[in-house]
Amino acid sequence: MPARSTASTATQSLLLLIARLGFAGILVGRAWFRWQVEGMASQFARVAEAGLPQPELIAWGTVLLEGIGGVLLALGFLTRLVATLVAVENILIIVLLRWSAGLHLNDGGFEYNVALACLGVVFLAVGAAYAGIDTLLFGRRRRARQAESSADLYQPKLGSTQV
Repeated sequence: MPARSTASTATQSLLLLIARLGFAGILVGRAWFRWQVEGMASQFARVAEAGLPQPELIAWGTVLLEGIGGVLLALGFLTRLVATLVAVENILIIVLLRWSAGLHLNDGGFEYNVALACLGVVFLAVGAAYAGIDTLLFGRRRRARQAESSADLYQPKLGSTQV
């Protein structure tokens, strides 16, 4: 498998950064809307109306996950953890609250939640890429382990006569 070019890696990292910042902006904006615009009392009532237990805990958990998680995503810190939690949150919203309404958002459906869950899955897979605190903290160790594991293998280039 050919090594990726620096330009390709830089382009992919830039595009992932843009997507991650957009994802973070959606989460922070949604948390702010739930907390400051609609108000937490409205959130408690909505969760209680759905018949879920501990409506205060669920409502505050949702707002905190989206608000703090969005900030962490923007920084690229604990990206895979936050992405996993957001994906699980949105899958639960689909299953517990929105499935019966169908796909379309205009009918109270779950298309928005599918998009957020899919973004969570993407960032679970790729993490913060090269543009994030995760890479600064954990990337060096990961690259060192990869270099150690591949150092023992001799990979002659295609067309090489060396054995």
